[in-house]
Amino acid sequence: MSGHASIHRPASRGRPLRRAIVGCALGIALLSPLRAAGPQIRTNTPIRNFSLPSFNEKGFRTMLVRGREATLLGKTEAKLSDMTLTVFSGDAAASVETVFLSTSAVVQSDRRIIHGDETVRIINDDFELLGTDWRYEHDVMKINIYHGARVVFKAELKDILK
Repeated sequence: MSGHASIHRPASRGRPLRRAIVGCALGIALLSPLRAAGPQIRTNTPIRNFSLPSFNEKGFRTMLVRGREATLLGKTEAKLSDMTLTVFSGDAAASVETVFLSTSAVVQSDRRIIHGDETVRIINDDFELLGTDWRYEHDVMKINIYHGARVVFKAELKDILK
């Protein structure tokens, strides 16, 4: 998380127990948002070098969403700048299947959906896809591009004109 706050006070002499108690109280106050019933963590500054991995039930990585910066839009939603989405095979090989690149995207972590209005470039061994106004649904492995879609097939298309 980017941004920081610091408080500097001169060290008091002869009060180590008081400092320890205040330190514990501060630690508890900082950890309390992690409890389900506690207040929600919010930030008004972007999170730099955002990274959100996703794993399957066997513990293998299935995707990794990264962004230069992320702005939280809600509990499970963030807007990313310079987004890179890498889709993995989901097995022990952890091979890269597809890479998505976009200057801007919104991640809905609870639904594992990534979408954006800006241009997206999708790179795969078999094709390269480019377009704007797009949506990727990871659980059903579905890509929609609503405007300006352009596909370049890298695989050989045998007998396409017969």
